[in-house]
Order: sequence, then C-alpha cells, then structure tokens
Amino acid sequence: MNNLKKLSKKELLFKISNLIVELLLIIFGFIGLYINLSSNSGFMAGIKVMFTYFTIQSNVTIILITLIIFILRLVELFTNKKLVKNYLLVIKFIFTIAISVTFFVFFLMLAPSQEVSYLLSMSNLTVHAIVPLLAIIDYFVFDKDIKFNKFIPLTGTFMPLYYLIFVYGICLPLGITFGGNLKFPYFFLDYENLTWFNISDKGIGVFYYILILLFAIIGLSYLYAFLNNLFHHKKFVSFKRKEEVKE
Repeated sequence: MNNLKKLSKKELLFKISNLIVELLLIIFGFIGLYINLSSNSGFMAGIKVMFTYFTIQSNVTIILITLIIFILRLVELFTNKKLVKNYLLVIKFIFTIAISVTFFVFFLMLAPSQEVSYLLSMSNLTVHAIVPLLAIIDYFVFDKDIKFNKFIPLTGTFMPLYYLIFVYGICLPLGITFGGNLKFPYFFLDYENLTWFNISDKGIGVFYYILILLFAIIGLSYLYAFLNNLFHHKKFVSFKRKEEVKE
C-alpha cells in the first residue's frame, strides 16, 4: 500500500487503466474461446477443429501472456518490485503481432467470403475484432517500457512461420482436417487449388501468398516497434543497439 501513496494521480490512473484494458482482453478472450468451443455452427466451432486455426492459437497465446503480465502488474502496483521484464514484453510483442495478423488477414482477405450473420456474431467479433483491438491498444498505449534492437522486431514472424510448419508439417501428413473436413485452413494455403508458383485466373500461387504475407508481417513488426518508440520516447530512431537491450 505504501507504493500506491508514492504514485502521482497520473501514474496511478495510467497503471489502473492498463490493468482494466488487460482484464477486458482476458475476459473477452475467454468468452470468445468458450463460445467457439460450445458452438455447433461456424467454421471454427467445436473442440476438434478450433485449436487448429491460427485465429484461435493467436487468441490463446495473447490471452495467456496478458494474464501473466496482468498478475505481475497487479503485484507491482502494491510493491516497489519491477516484475515485468523486457523479455516478457518481447514475448507479448510476438503474440501481439500474431493477433494483429489475425485481425488484418481476416478482415482484408477472409471476411468478404463470410456470411453477414457470422460477421456480426459474438463467436466472430470476440476472436477476430475485440481481442485483437484490445491487444493493439494495450501494446501501443501501455507497453512503454519495451526495448528493441534492430533484430527483435523479426520475432514477430515466429507465430506465422510456426503455423506454416504446423499446417504443412503436422496436419497434412497426419491427415488432420479443418472445419468442414477441409484439407487447408485458409484458401491462400491451398496449393492443390492455387498451385505453388502459377499465376492464373484462379489467383496467384501459394508461394507468392506466403512471400507477400511474410514481408507484410516483417513490415508490420518493424512499424509497431517504430511507432511504440516514437509515441513513448519521441524518437525517430527506432532501435537501440543490441547490447543496450536488457531484461
């Protein structure tokens, strides 16, 4: 309690606001998972398929890291200890990029093919909009202490690259299918229909989709790092030298 007395009103409001946003993310995150888990409709509905989708995996990871950091921030509020180390913020950054990819890919590439009833459902809005937007707000407004070097933003590619291995290296060889017994979770990974390298009236090959998305994710990761540094430190030079980044 003594630590609370030392905080200015501005600092206390900042920390409490941070906790509220993180708590909302956790609550809506679990609501979204529960709805999709218990639903009988929707392409991600049901325990057999929902955890095979990048959307759900990115939701689970951002919920878990936010829950851990929420607990640590709550303890920090009442003590003088600094518990949220830089490596935790970097892990959170990785999963923030992943949930941002979920948001942008869904609404730019997948939403046009979905029924309006699904787009307006809570099963969709929680995992594709509410949780991603809360995670983005949490990162840009409250993660002011994260420190980057020129390589750390590349960690933003971790989840998307892992997911490619998951789909092509695990699900396909083991015959694990996705919603509606689909062989591929997303149309842009379907090399049987699009092929790998051809460009035709069906669209571009899967290789080109992966390449475009990879470069877009790298750009997004560096943009997030740059803007965070700019917003909180008013610097146009985004990245510290590697040796300056500590836990």
